[in-house]
Amino acid sequence: MSDIPSRLTVGLAQSDCRLGEVEANVERHLAWIERARQREVDLLVFPELSLTGYRLLHLTPRVALAANAAALDRLAAAAGPMAVVVGFVEEDRLGRLHNSAALLRHGHPAFVHRKLYLPTYGIFQEQRFLSTGRRLELAPLPWGRAGVLICEDMWHPELARRLALGGAKLLLVPSAAPGRIGGGDVPESAESWEVLTRSTALLNTCWVVYCNRVGWEEGSFYTGGSHIVRPGGELAERAPYLEEHLLIAEIDLRDADRLRWKLPLLADDRGDITGPEPAP
Repeated sequence: MSDIPSRLTVGLAQSDCRLGEVEANVERHLAWIERARQREVDLLVFPELSLTGYRLLHLTPRVALAANAAALDRLAAAAGPMAVVVGFVEEDRLGRLHNSAALLRHGHPAFVHRKLYLPTYGIFQEQRFLSTGRRLELAPLPWGRAGVLICEDMWHPELARRLALGGAKLLLVPSAAPGRIGGGDVPESAESWEVLTRSTALLNTCWVVYCNRVGWEEGSFYTGGSHIVRPGGELAERAPYLEEHLLIAEIDLRDADRLRWKLPLLADDRGDITGPEPAP
């Protein structure tokens, strides 16, 4: 039998942050990390751009950090044996800026995912200030390799499929999804996200961990509603809407193995099917 553990306790830090104030947000992260450590969390996930805020616009270059920045090392050291995913503006070696998520382990950043799809429509302005990521890779964790997709990345289903085909049983999705209020008890935007995460979990037979932020920022508000979805698409846990919350749940990655044995969607995947070229 494999000696790789399959059970882990996941924490979602559904939190607010201060726009453009990295040091203040580092202090907030340290407090959330300490709370999670006291609850014996193994893997803690923060929202998208949790260290900087989202609607940065011309503030973007001022808050950029290198992947080996002291602020990230400080958070990693505070986490101890816990793995932590944080969002930040990353400046690469060529001076390009990225919307990135860093996996902190063993006292330093161990993996960085750069957002692949930057929305630039409606209220979104990401491509005006940021560069697109170019690589899709798997993050190393003690429980096996996981996928990381940032917000808009999830709306392109081929990415989750490729990660699952590569062996991911767990997808981590940091998000800063602005809210839309409708006539029901659940914000319309949150309903859309649950349709997306649940269908992704079902079609790729994997766990999906979605962490959304809360709070107001430059006229936009963020609904929260962070949640965890089982490999069959069933909602396992959900955080409240519109308030900060540390959501904690134990998950077993063997649930993905069991479902993949009964529902071999990935094993049956074909790469030899030809079809129409994309329309001009």
